[in-house]
Amino acid sequence: MERNIKARAVVTSVQALGDIHKSVSLFSPELGHIYAKIYGGRKGKKASLAPLFSAGDFQLYHNPVKNEYSITEEDIIFLPQNIGADIEATYTASYFCETVTRIKTDSPLEVYNLLVSALFALEQNPANHRKILIDYTWKLLNISGTVSDLTECPSCSKTLADDEVLYFSTSLMTPVCKNCSETDSVILLPGSRRYLIYTQNMSFEEALEVQLYETAQERLVQTLLRYINAFCRYPLKTISSGML
Repeated sequence: MERNIKARAVVTSVQALGDIHKSVSLFSPELGHIYAKIYGGRKGKKASLAPLFSAGDFQLYHNPVKNEYSITEEDIIFLPQNIGADIEATYTASYFCETVTRIKTDSPLEVYNLLVSALFALEQNPANHRKILIDYTWKLLNISGTVSDLTECPSCSKTLADDEVLYFSTSLMTPVCKNCSETDSVILLPGSRRYLIYTQNMSFEEALEVQLYETAQERLVQTLLRYINAFCRYPLKTISSGML
C-alpha cells in the first residue's frame, strides 16, 4: 500500500491522545473503518482537523511497519453545526456512526452515502431525529442483505397475513412468523410492518417524507433498535446508554 493516501471518509469518533495529539476513527468507502492519529491535533492550526461527524477528503500517511495512519490534511465537504448543539441529535449521530463500524457489508460505498445523507438530514432538522433514525436503520438493514420483503416468511415460505405479528429469527437475522422464531425479544406489529414494506424500496430521502404518528414512530424506533442489536449479536453502546 502506498504511504500517502487520499480517501473520502466520515469522522465517527474523536479522542484525546495525551495533551497534544488526538486520535479519530474514520469510516471510508475505500478503506473501511480505520483509526488515524493527528499529531499536534489538540493545539495550534491542526486543532480544527477532523471535527466529529464531519465528512471530507483526507490526506493520510500510512506507516506500513506499524500499520498506522495519520492525517495530514482534510478538505471538508460536510461540517455540522446544529447536531452538536442538540443532545438528542448528538446521540443519534453517534448511533449512526457506531452502526457502520459494527455491520459487515459488501457495499461500503452505499453505507457511506447513507451515513452522509442521515447526518445531513439530522443537521438540517435535529428535531426530526426519531424519524431519521427509523429510516436510516431500515435502509442500513436492507443494505446488509438479510432483510426479507416482510410479506412472506423467509423460513417456511408462508404468506403472511396483513394483521400478523412477526417475530425474529436469530439464525436468519430477519423477521419471521411466530412458528419459525427463536426469540420474542423483537416483535414487529402489523402497523409498523406496513410502514417498512411501504418504504422498503424508496430512497432514504423519499422515506423521510412519509409521515408517521408520534406513537407509531416511537414504537417503530424501539422495534428497530432491538432488531439491530440482535443483528449485531451484542448491544451497541449508544443503545445501552439509554439516550436513544
